[in-house]
Amino acid sequence: MNEHLEALSEVTSRGADFKAFRKFMEVRVAHWDTLWEEYTKPRWARLRMNLYCGKQRAFANFFNQLSALKEDESQRLVVAYGAGRWKTQKGTAPAPTTRTYKECARRFVTIPIDEFRTSHSHHERGRTLQRVEMEKCQRSPEDAKKYGPLTEEQMERRAKLRGLLALVSTTNDGKKRMEFANRDFNAAINIRRCAVLETRPPE
Repeated sequence: MNEHLEALSEVTSRGADFKAFRKFMEVRVAHWDTLWEEYTKPRWARLRMNLYCGKQRAFANFFNQLSALKEDESQRLVVAYGAGRWKTQKGTAPAPTTRTYKECARRFVTIPIDEFRTSHSHHERGRTLQRVEMEKCQRSPEDAKKYGPLTEEQMERRAKLRGLLALVSTTNDGKKRMEFANRDFNAAINIRRCAVLETRPPE
């Protein structure tokens, strides 16, 4: 199976190039019977079912922990859920935000909250957090020889640490002070604040 999958991975149906698309179809037709014969075996259906059941157990365990936060059974648990949508960045696994929202809404009272800038505004001081950046640097001579040198755009992108934010301030003696903030915790507190207030704060 590996050789069939490797052959399919070398072609793609994306793009507007007719020759590339025709090559993709030729490779697909050449390996179609073998792949179809393999993936119609019962073990693949069992694997898909096991994966589905595993996801359901993960949701059930997580939401059971949330239910345990209630002090008595007469209380209703209300969940403020961040309603933001974003594209998955290259090289990162997509987050199941829509699926999680549906599972949450099936169990609890769930309020979608506009989470715009909730992770970039400090939950206590109300100041804007800044992205932490490293010094731009080129690849080592060995890696540059093997993979090629980085472009200016690539060095700029690598210098920015994804998701790391800090509250930058100046001390009395004029020195810069950097206080790192937990992005997820900070956003969660701000989302809760937006849920309980009558109007959303301007920041």
